[in-house]
Amino acid sequence: MALPLKPTLGELRAEIMSRLGYGAQGAASGAMITTINSYLKRGQEYLYWKYNFNELRKIHDWTLNAGQTLYDWPDNMEPRQLIQLRVLVSSEWQPMTEGIEYQHDTVVDSRSYPCRYDRRAQLEIFPQPDISYTLRGEHYQRLNRFTQDGDRCTIDDTLLFNYALAKAKRHYKQDDAKDYFDEVADMLKKLKAAVHGNKRYIIGEKDSAPVSKPSVIDYQ
Repeated sequence: MALPLKPTLGELRAEIMSRLGYGAQGAASGAMITTINSYLKRGQEYLYWKYNFNELRKIHDWTLNAGQTLYDWPDNMEPRQLIQLRVLVSSEWQPMTEGIEYQHDTVVDSRSYPCRYDRRAQLEIFPQPDISYTLRGEHYQRLNRFTQDGDRCTIDDTLLFNYALAKAKRHYKQDDAKDYFDEVADMLKKLKAAVHGNKRYIIGEKDSAPVSKPSVIDYQ
């Protein structure tokens, strides 16, 4: 079953204005609309980098071409939120190591299956593929647009709502602002505890089974 649709910017803002006591102010509250929109937009960005939401975890496959080392990032991928890369070699997914150093770039006749990568304007891999391979990236999706009233939030909407409401209450000097900041802190703590409690670790860490590598030249 698909996850339910997240609320829109306009819906979240309307509820926040109501909780602030300005729900009937309507179109006359232009400055307030701008302020609350900013708290929602910037709040989503802050929380996105504060906590990794499992529902945003995605898989993307590239087809690697022989001799090609640069590949475009997919539109929904945030390169800084790349979890891991693996390349399919002889029916086994081989993990790649981040970091292409000068000694790798100076290797002559280095075609093999890729074992290293760098995050640049494009994804760079090393060495040059000798044949076509499938490269699989696990990542967290980038935030969707969140500037128009009809745009839906990307992250957990309850967490975002409480955070933006807390910021707005503090801005408008309402005494219960701290209560909502405390709720946000408690929610984040519970989210993190739930993840570790279910042992949702990244594939390829120490608890995963090792895979054998084919006999090729090691450029690492």
